[in-house]
Formats: sequence, C-alpha cells, structure tokens
Amino acid sequence: MQTVTKVTRQRRKGRYNVYLDDEYAFAVDEKILISYNLFKGTTLDETAIDEIKTAEFSQKAYTKALLYATSQMRTSQQVSRKLKDQGYDWVIIKDVVQRLQNDHVLDDETYAETYVDQAKSAGKLGPRGVKFKLQQAGIDQFVIEDALVAYTIDDQIDALAERVGSLLEKNARHSKFLAEQKTQQKLLQQGFDQHLIQQAISEYRENEAFDTDQEWENLDRDATIAADRYASFTGWEFKTKVKAAMYRKGYNLNLVDQWLKQRD
Repeated sequence: MQTVTKVTRQRRKGRYNVYLDDEYAFAVDEKILISYNLFKGTTLDETAIDEIKTAEFSQKAYTKALLYATSQMRTSQQVSRKLKDQGYDWVIIKDVVQRLQNDHVLDDETYAETYVDQAKSAGKLGPRGVKFKLQQAGIDQFVIEDALVAYTIDDQIDALAERVGSLLEKNARHSKFLAEQKTQQKLLQQGFDQHLIQQAISEYRENEAFDTDQEWENLDRDATIAADRYASFTGWEFKTKVKAAMYRKGYNLNLVDQWLKQRD
C-alpha cells in the first residue's frame, strides 16, 4: 500500500501532481482527483493506482474530445475519428463519445437538422449534396432522411433561381448550349434535381433576352481558333472540320455557315 503524502496544483488549470510516499507518482485531472479522493492520507494499492491511471487516460481523451466538439458542431463519428488519430483505443473512444452524448455535447440529429437549415439558407447544395456531406460526417442514414424532409422542392426552386443566372453569366464565353450544359453539370454535382435545374434554366431564358451579339462574338473567337488549327486543309474538308469543331462546342450550324461565308 502507498499513501498520498502531497498534492500540488500545476500551472495548467484543473491539473494536479500526486505524490505517493513523498515521491511524485502521477498527474491527474481535477475530476479524477475528487472522484478517487486523492488527498493527503489516502492509501492506495496497485490495483487502485492502475484504475486511477486508466481513468486519467480516459479523462484526457474526454477533455481533448470536448475541446474538439465544442470548437464547432461535430458528429459522433468525427469525434471518434479524431480520437483514433490521436492513438486512443476503441474502448476509451466509445466511452468518451457516450459521455459527450449524455452531456448533450454530441447530438447527431441536431447536427443533421442544423446542417440542412444552413445548406438551404446558403443555397449552394441541393438535397443530394447535403445527403453526401452528412454521410461523410458519419450521420446515420435514417437520421439524414428525417432531416432532409425539411429541404422541400420549393426550397430547391428558390435556390436554383438564385444560382442559375450567375452560373450562366460565368459561362457566358461559351456557346449558349455549352453554357447551359456547364451550368447544369455544376448544379447536378452540387446535388440539385435535374428536372428542376432544367426548369430553372428555361425560366431564366424566358425572362432574359438572349444576347445574340455575345453568341456571335463567342463563335467568332472559337471559329477563328479552329480555322487557324485547320489552316492546312482547304475547301470542303476545311469547312467540315471547322463545323465539326464548332458543333462540339454547341454552336448552331446555321450560324457557323454564316461565319464561314463571311470568311470567304
């Protein structure tokens, strides 16, 4: 048996050094100090000392996890991964995560609901994009589905109405067709519904006058590049190659024919 002969406070808040039989033995968190009554005069056998050290190791993991989980919203799996990366074994990780859940620090349902609300407000991710992000964060599939109920079709329509115009303008140097394809591809990657994307693009085009001058300027630039590339060809073969290049870029072939006639 060994006896606690001295306890001193460390500079770090909530940390204490414990001395057994006048020799430094170990350092503990304040919670462990109180839980195991580690004050002067307390006697400990080897089993008790091992138990204290195990509890202290677990408390260290809890403290680190608490700091990580409160710096911003985290999921249970994110905390588990963090502790695993720091070398803690699964038994301790499971215990720490359970404690954090019991203390309402970790709540995957609240995380999912909050993430969906924030995604709707930002308008940068559609439901499928949100689902993918929540899956990456380790949220249970059923929890995700419940949270996504709040992301309605009307929410998608509103988000797309905000996004489509800016994306089409961003792709304005391409042909009308290709600008729309790139816009649709981007929004699909972000998890929006394809039918709703196409509907949003159509409505935008109906409400905005198509810039024919911009389309011609784009065609003239791209066709000139193609013409230079195929300058070694002549006649029908030259025109065919230029037209094929412009077709791949989404230009109207009648417009391409017009450009070729002007070039001639």
